[in-house]
Amino acid sequence: MKGQLLFNEKLIKYTSWRVGGPAERLYIPFDKEDLCEFIKSLPSLEPVFWIGLGSNLLVRDGGIKGTVINTKGRLKVMRLVDETTVYAEVGAPCALVARFCAEQGLIGAEFLAGIPGTMGGALKMNAGAFGGETWGIVSQVEVIDSVGHTSIRTSSDYVVNYRSVKSDRSEWFLSCSLKLQKGNAVESQQKIKALLERRAQTQPTNQPSCGSVFKNPDGDFAARLIEASGLKGYSVGGARVSEKHANFIVNTGNATAAEIEYLIAYVQSKVKELHGVDLKTEVCMVGEVDSIVSSQVSLLHPEKFGRVVVLMGGTAAERAVSLRSGAAVYEALIRKGVDAIAIDVTSSPIEALNGLKVDRVFNIIHGRGGEDGVLQGVLEALGIPYTGSRVLASALTMDKLRTKLCWQGYGLVTPKWFLLKDEHDLDACIEKLGFPVIVKPAQEGSSIGMSKANSRDELQKALQVALEYRCDVYAESWVTGKEYTVAILNDQALPVIHVQTPNTFYDYEAKYNATTTQYHCPSGLSEEQEQFIKNLAVTASQVVGAKGWARVDVFIDDLGQYQLIEINTVPGMTDHSLVPMAAKQSGIDFEELVWRVLETSLE
Repeated sequence: MKGQLLFNEKLIKYTSWRVGGPAERLYIPFDKEDLCEFIKSLPSLEPVFWIGLGSNLLVRDGGIKGTVINTKGRLKVMRLVDETTVYAEVGAPCALVARFCAEQGLIGAEFLAGIPGTMGGALKMNAGAFGGETWGIVSQVEVIDSVGHTSIRTSSDYVVNYRSVKSDRSEWFLSCSLKLQKGNAVESQQKIKALLERRAQTQPTNQPSCGSVFKNPDGDFAARLIEASGLKGYSVGGARVSEKHANFIVNTGNATAAEIEYLIAYVQSKVKELHGVDLKTEVCMVGEVDSIVSSQVSLLHPEKFGRVVVLMGGTAAERAVSLRSGAAVYEALIRKGVDAIAIDVTSSPIEALNGLKVDRVFNIIHGRGGEDGVLQGVLEALGIPYTGSRVLASALTMDKLRTKLCWQGYGLVTPKWFLLKDEHDLDACIEKLGFPVIVKPAQEGSSIGMSKANSRDELQKALQVALEYRCDVYAESWVTGKEYTVAILNDQALPVIHVQTPNTFYDYEAKYNATTTQYHCPSGLSEEQEQFIKNLAVTASQVVGAKGWARVDVFIDDLGQYQLIEINTVPGMTDHSLVPMAAKQSGIDFEELVWRVLETSLE
């Protein structure tokens, strides 16, 4: 190829907003023919995105996956086809096309001087300025498909509306033919000059922006509505609503894409609240979110959550732990400026929420009634967003046996087990598993009701203890080895914790009361082992559909085998809890951790 292929190229210098993460691959073609050959060489399913001057475009801080084609300074050929027709390639800046047409003594394209982009972008969105629209002067276009085949289309092949061009074909524009009228070249050039002067007087052309952010609603102007909402000059970090023209958001020097996107959403919400108008964006927002950058932006704006109710307590065996977790979460939210209230659920969650203004729920009820899909189902029926996993994943992961079946079906290793319905199952269990074993209630957490058994008598006693919790009971082969736990936050594993206790196993006392339990973070594993166990935990959580946050417990047995034990989808948040410990190791303090978990309710 004659063009230039770059990898992980930062897109800041390719966008008019001067923000954006890297392109996985960026191709700058030599000319149109070179571009066609390049497209032919791409894999059939390769994602492709085009950038001209990068106006009317917001590239998120995480960048763009796949291949980005940049036509800035390329594909800019312009020529006179006949007395009234001008040919222009998609990389030609609209302002230069306007001047070229005027120099040829053709009128009708002067408005293009007010569009701060290339002809490719103007064709894609039917860009307009000063009363003119691109597709009002287009007679035909040249396009290319994903396999490199070129075609000629006419305007009748597209559905063209205000700032919208739609087609049932997957094609990209290469060039266009503009049908104009003969006129006075001097008058046309003077008109362009006047339009540019008007633009400089009314728009912030000396600051990085994308052009107009919002479409004008029917019978009104977006700028008027934004100004009437008192938002001129409103800032989020380095992003600001322009004092010169309220439909422009400018980068004052150090804005991130996340700040700009947040400001766009904030403007929309305020205009809706004050004027009842849904502002639609002109700007194209693409790419991956950088969770760290987005979180930093969100920390400045707790109002986006509305009224947050922290539900804690419940009626299950883990009530005491939940109350401690809930108090810690509530206090962290208050310190962050979130409008939060704490509710101790002692009966029905519907009764607990009755009469309250609730925008979202931070669920910190451990165990049955809060972690098993029941509360999640209630909240979904009420239309209230909430933190953590949804109904099915919550119900599944609360049941340790069914979770183990899912993991086994996926090929993940978990200790052997035997379902104990009553004392008649003891001998069959012993025959299958031998000793020692650990007996567990299948639908309880925090190691509640769990006992180790080394003999038939101990197994019988352990069964009776577990049956008191009125759920399925099973025995599991005792695993000798080292115990680890992995916190998951938005499908990302936090640092692994190695848990050591002098108790028989990591029971309720060791988890919440003992001072002899040791937590090692860093875990002491090799870098390779640490990454393996992280990947295993993420896979285990994804297999059962967990969302938002979770904690996965894993043993490495004496033979070096990694064995999954269980998963918690509403982990503890007390001073002894493991998720805050892992978060702290990765530089996330408790308040920020609570904030990030709450952000999962925004999805």
